[in-house]
Amino acid sequence: MKPTVFLSFFMLSTLIGVGQTTSLKEQALEEFKKEHYGVAIALLEKASRQTPDDAEVFYYLGWFNHYRAYDSRPLSGYDYSYSEQIFKYLDKALELKNDYGDARYFYGAECSGNAFLAMQNYNAERLRYFYKLADEKGAYPAWLKEFGRNFLNSCDADAILFTGGNADFDVCLHLQLHEGVRTDINLIPIGNIDRPWYVQFLKNGLKDAIRKVDLPLTDQQIMDIHPFKWDTTTVSIKVSPDDRKQFGLSSDYVFQWQVLPDLFSERMHSKTVSEKAKKRAYLSPQRAILLQIVESNFSHRPVYFSNFCSPTLVGGLNAYFQNCGLVSRLTPVPTKDTDFSFNFGKMAEFLREQQVINFKTLINNDMPRISGVIVSGYYNALLSLYDQYGKTSDQVGKIQLKKLYERHLKIGYDTAFEKEIQSEFEK
Repeated sequence: MKPTVFLSFFMLSTLIGVGQTTSLKEQALEEFKKEHYGVAIALLEKASRQTPDDAEVFYYLGWFNHYRAYDSRPLSGYDYSYSEQIFKYLDKALELKNDYGDARYFYGAECSGNAFLAMQNYNAERLRYFYKLADEKGAYPAWLKEFGRNFLNSCDADAILFTGGNADFDVCLHLQLHEGVRTDINLIPIGNIDRPWYVQFLKNGLKDAIRKVDLPLTDQQIMDIHPFKWDTTTVSIKVSPDDRKQFGLSSDYVFQWQVLPDLFSERMHSKTVSEKAKKRAYLSPQRAILLQIVESNFSHRPVYFSNFCSPTLVGGLNAYFQNCGLVSRLTPVPTKDTDFSFNFGKMAEFLREQQVINFKTLINNDMPRISGVIVSGYYNALLSLYDQYGKTSDQVGKIQLKKLYERHLKIGYDTAFEKEIQSEFEK
């Protein structure tokens, strides 16, 4: 028996021998937290035989196997049969509990993993198939599709839109591929741009499915992406004529982005003999490609970022963001405490009755892993717009927004946030 297999077997045998107070499912969760994925899955397999009617066990089997395949180190021997098994686990969880929202979410996430493999192989048919399958399994309920439309429609024409992850990317790509919604927009999951194959895919596009992104890098440069030696450097980026006009900028104005390194090592280094040695700093592949995309496209395409992106991934660009509610537009000027901080017109566009009629269906089609995040996105936009109406003494706007909230957005999902909103209305 190989040492690694023996170790897992020994750990599993020891854990099963622990007192009866801890269930196999609870033991599996603890092992998953420790990143002992093989042990956790083996415990759940045993639990599935002991309690075959426990939907949560099969949900965890789907989730943990999905995580091991896509979010841990490369899984040796991975092929589509592994993915099929994940689908079977999640199908079983949904068979036992039809309204299991997070099982539907992970079904969509597993479809997304396969869709990215289809992108890697430039297979448009396979790409469409997996997003259709996710929709058929309920991964994109009505409230989430409504969010996706509002999210996409918050961007100007021909935009590049960096997304945060599965919550905002997948439903939007489904809408583009299967409903033709805002196909002029390039959706780019910001966490994926450190992968050479994906950067090459963005450069090439996919005929009749996904448009190209301007990337003046050779294929050799793309395949050689790695951490680059870097110190804090200001990069000058050209500004479009429309932006110069909108922001009152001179004809020779350039956007100055101070790009900070985001990787560091203990290795001491000096560029010249006279320079004092300091720790080596690097530009990560993710930040290097973000810089390249912005630098190559900002002068002729509007660039947006999802408000659900991690700030750690935007490289300081949030100092130039104009908040549009669900997304933020990258501007050529610092926006904090200026008239450019918010685009209240964009917020008012999606905070209308016809744009949120499905919001209340979230209660009966909840996906706890993402629902709360998206609810907070709507609520934050609502509060920002309401505050603006107060500053401009727009009583009609305040009354309409309050009615919209009470009819469609106050659904009892996040009661603490709802109390906060109510207190704002009562001031």
